[in-house]
Amino acid sequence: MALMVKAEGGIGGKQWDDGFDYEGVTKIYVRGGLEGIQFIKFDYVKDGKTIAGPIHGVSGRGLTQTFEINHLQKEYLLSIEGYYDKSTGVIQSIQFKTNQQTSDMMGFNEGTKFSLRSMRGRIIGFHGFADKNLYSLGAYYTRIPATKSAMEGSQNTGKGYDHGGDYVGIRKVYVTFDGTSIRNMRVDYDKAGQVECYEYGVKIGTQNEFTVDYPYECITSVGGSYADTQPYACIVLRSLTFNTSNGRTVGFGKETGTKFLLENQGNAIVRLHGRVGACVDSIGAYYAPFSPYPPPTEKLEGQGGDGGDSWDDGAFLNVKKVYIGQGQFGIVSVKFEYENDSSTVLHQIGVHVVPIAE
Repeated sequence: MALMVKAEGGIGGKQWDDGFDYEGVTKIYVRGGLEGIQFIKFDYVKDGKTIAGPIHGVSGRGLTQTFEINHLQKEYLLSIEGYYDKSTGVIQSIQFKTNQQTSDMMGFNEGTKFSLRSMRGRIIGFHGFADKNLYSLGAYYTRIPATKSAMEGSQNTGKGYDHGGDYVGIRKVYVTFDGTSIRNMRVDYDKAGQVECYEYGVKIGTQNEFTVDYPYECITSVGGSYADTQPYACIVLRSLTFNTSNGRTVGFGKETGTKFLLENQGNAIVRLHGRVGACVDSIGAYYAPFSPYPPPTEKLEGQGGDGGDSWDDGAFLNVKKVYIGQGQFGIVSVKFEYENDSSTVLHQIGVHVVPIAE
């Protein structure tokens, strides 16, 4: 079963749909001209054979660029970014990202940005709108199965635990430490927007928690240490350290004995497994591609005096420059230079009575 992600880009053209009855995409053809992307074409893989898809758009004067995906080496397409012209609706540029590489930006890096992505999926088909040019592009995604790592710690004591299930990410982790060993763990998973919990071990000691800013953040690695520990007369976990895609590191316990690291470059840890008895004896991970969403805009309350009229510039990608206008009794104006996609926007508040300083 495939997930259909709606077409992104401008408005215009006639609808087309390549379907999703494929194993993946193996080659992409993009032709650009003066007005933007003229056409796009895909070669798909089905039953191990290459299937050439139709051209979407019209070939005019311009340049055709290609991007190849080596499905024989387990390479697959994950996401797409590009820009389109709001006035004409035509896609101006497009870029493709796989689990192994990122293409060049094909076309002009101008206009309004768009993207196609799925947290745990790979692209197996496309749809969109085109006429004399390409106006919009959508995709069909299928779930990428997670890969299971080996366990770190004891391999044969206690009972096995395995957090099976169709989970897409970890929301929260609770760890109980008794001063010597990791005694208990609880993990809150996300399943289609709902939280499901797994808890194991003996809750003796001090419990601390670690919240992941899901879906804007994911766990990229789990490290720690283990040692043969009394009075349990077996190997147990002595410490755990979680690292996230936002650069955060949170640790529990005291590092003692053999160190370990569970990590798979380019993937997130989406589930855990291992062994548990009176303590957590071992831990392993399930890895899967994960594309965190960009964080939402947070509006903070204005600080200062109570006078004047309200103003609001809205949200942009970044602030590039700030101009301050100063008068006899204080600040009389401010002007901000924002970055919006590939363009620059100027917003001014107040009246200039003296030259503005940068």
